[in-house]
Amino acid sequence: MSPERARWPFKEHWIDIAWAAFAASNLVGMVTFPSWETVPFHFIWVSLTVLYGFRVWRVKPTVWTLVAVMVSTGGLIAVDVSRGTQPIDEITEVPLMAAMFVAMVWHARRRLAAMQEIEQMSDANVRLLERERRFVQDASHELRTPITVALGQVELIERTATDAGIRRDAAVAADELLRLRRLADRLLLLASAEHPSFLRRTPTDVDGIVLDALRRWAPTPRTWVHGALGGALVDVDHERIDMALDSLIENAVNHTSPGATIELSAHRNGSAVSIAVADSGEGIEAEQLERIFDRFGRADSGRSRQAGGVGLGLSIVKAIAEAHGGSVRVRSRTGEGSVFEMELPLFQQLPDGQPVPEPEQLMPMGGRRASPR
Repeated sequence: MSPERARWPFKEHWIDIAWAAFAASNLVGMVTFPSWETVPFHFIWVSLTVLYGFRVWRVKPTVWTLVAVMVSTGGLIAVDVSRGTQPIDEITEVPLMAAMFVAMVWHARRRLAAMQEIEQMSDANVRLLERERRFVQDASHELRTPITVALGQVELIERTATDAGIRRDAAVAADELLRLRRLADRLLLLASAEHPSFLRRTPTDVDGIVLDALRRWAPTPRTWVHGALGGALVDVDHERIDMALDSLIENAVNHTSPGATIELSAHRNGSAVSIAVADSGEGIEAEQLERIFDRFGRADSGRSRQAGGVGLGLSIVKAIAEAHGGSVRVRSRTGEGSVFEMELPLFQQLPDGQPVPEPEQLMPMGGRRASPR
């Protein structure tokens, strides 16, 4: 949109009418009090400048208004000069004020044009991001079916093949297809993270979330420890939070060796609850901490291909935490391990307004409290 077609957001013209009445009253003042006419004269020009700064009229109305003000104020001053009530140099005020107004008009229209260009670029970026999101979503959906079919065929070959070499090759292919399916699922999740239906919340005991995660990962050869538990209630999507916590644990497993310690804990932090995953792995260099939550971002020393993954796990954690109104952060030092914390808002009240039950009155996900094996 060019500045010629720009219009003030308000459709009412009462402010224009009010200014016209104000200018007319000052013109009357110039006629009534010739010796003081410079005061209403400047009132007219200053008010016109202020009004245009808010309105930014199109060129034609601006020109007509400028001409009308110049003729009316200049004409009255010329009459007073001819009568000897004003010195002749007062007439120079008219072109001077007009020039200042024109300079202001030029700057205001440049600013308007720049704002409109920025708005157009912003709209274009939003449309581009939406197209990218839809592409990732559609591509992920389309990949799932052929991956599932291929995985089924490879697993069948692995089970029925009599040759040990074929079975090994089929197992490798199955592992890669499983990784590809996880990638497609994660891309689909990231593409839908901002959709209103992304979450299905229910009040959940944080302790149950942590203990259930420990039970799921206990068979993995690590030293599993649960630290302090929060004894708090959060309003979260069970499946999404499980996925986020599993991504944090998977990250810790990938960057520790068998026998290393991985500790899960939870604690209240004001109006929020933090779920922490601490590991005794190699740690992450300080300059790489800022980008590890970016999509496809991996720290060079701790996120290699050999460790598995393509850099989506932690971005999924961030997307899920932010969808819940929370956040994720990391503390790490090279050679001393890392601590990842997912912070979630503390649940205050049930939807029907009834009091919140104590955490021990709620069963953790999975139906019972379980100790890690």
